[in-house]
Amino acid sequence: MTNHENEFPELDIVTEYGVVTRLPTSFPIYDADLDEHLDPDLFQKGFEDAEAALCALPAPWARQLASSTLDCPPDPDDEEPSYTRGYRAALYGHLRHAGR
Repeated sequence: MTNHENEFPELDIVTEYGVVTRLPTSFPIYDADLDEHLDPDLFQKGFEDAEAALCALPAPWARQLASSTLDCPPDPDDEEPSYTRGYRAALYGHLRHAGR
């Protein structure tokens, strides 16, 4: 049997919430914090704006807004893609938790 111990980096990620073990197929690791094109403040603003819009609507309307917005691809000429990514992330999360 071959020893694969040195072929993969450490599989355990230690966070403040506990230890997460990655599967070896998750390499190479992509770290969103290293995404130089993402402005975290604009992402957060987009997320918060979407969340506020969804919370202001009745549940069926909020699901409709989220699903119809996500059905359309983002504008490739978007001047604030970080904001749009945050907005769409909130919509996606809403649908995932609403049981689409």
